[in-house]
Amino acid sequence: MNAKFQNRQWLKGLRWFVIISVISILVILAFTVNRDTIQSLKKIRASFLFLAILVLCIKVYLECLRLQTLTWAFGKFIDFKSSALFTIGGYFLSIVPSGLVGLPLQFYVLKKNGFSLGQGGAIIGMRAINSLIAVMIILPLVGHYKGIIGETGLVSLLLRYIFIIIGTMIALSLFFIFRKEQVSKIGAGIGRFFAKRGWRKGKKVVDGVLNELDKFRYGLKECWSRGIYKLILTIGIGVVSLFAHGLIAPCIFYGLGMRVPIIKTVVIQLILMFLVLFAPTPGASGIAEGAAFALFRTVCTKGELLGIYVLIWRFIIKYIGVILGGILIIRALAGKSFKNKDFS
Repeated sequence: MNAKFQNRQWLKGLRWFVIISVISILVILAFTVNRDTIQSLKKIRASFLFLAILVLCIKVYLECLRLQTLTWAFGKFIDFKSSALFTIGGYFLSIVPSGLVGLPLQFYVLKKNGFSLGQGGAIIGMRAINSLIAVMIILPLVGHYKGIIGETGLVSLLLRYIFIIIGTMIALSLFFIFRKEQVSKIGAGIGRFFAKRGWRKGKKVVDGVLNELDKFRYGLKECWSRGIYKLILTIGIGVVSLFAHGLIAPCIFYGLGMRVPIIKTVVIQLILMFLVLFAPTPGASGIAEGAAFALFRTVCTKGELLGIYVLIWRFIIKYIGVILGGILIIRALAGKSFKNKDFS
């Protein structure tokens, strides 16, 4: 994937992200705003809205710290600036459907910090596994409020879609990690196929992938044998980060003068996090707003403020990260930190 193609993807993703987000918010506001909205807005408590932003900052810091701790488990503790570019820059790149250009940025940051492609893949893979473990720890809490999911067929359908994707990714990852001989045979077969047809570059790519997979497995083995307590620490940081993420939603509700059940609202926030994970639209635009409207109305006590709530919620949860991530990437580009070959 070359830099020119990725630039087009960024611009296209950003354009559609803005268009779909604006349309979604306007539609929701059209159905919720009425003459009572202005009166209700007079009861806003700005302190809770600032608290929501503070909690967001804590959550982002914890995510950066989690990455630093994870790289520490692999032998090198990267600096906070690199961790911020990896994490917050990824928020901006999420405007491309399915994060097509997110992985090259992550590999780039890790490469600049001395990790090979295979080691970088091991870190990124372990980070994903780490997140899944943290989620599994809090699943009993979500299960207690599983009735929330059944209140709308669309949400239930989207969750099934996400769990299928996650399950497939986990199965493929385990296959590539633990079935070395089978993977090598498949790779060798593909390499011979390319060689017979004179596609030397294709065979070279296959050999390079197999070599990096060996480094990936070695990196996981070394991390597991030498940094197990650091991995446990990253899981703990991940759990706290998830709870911080969940607390943003009730803080916004209280900021709008609504008392809501905190635990239930936190669970809704975490469910929404799953719903937008693999959304096919840029930055989950449209899907995130619609799902938030469908789920948060179960706890919202002032219907005339539900649209305003979704707007503020989306701004804090998503738009701030996209803006800051874009700034970090632009600064890196301006500082000539990126080269085309880093993204090829």
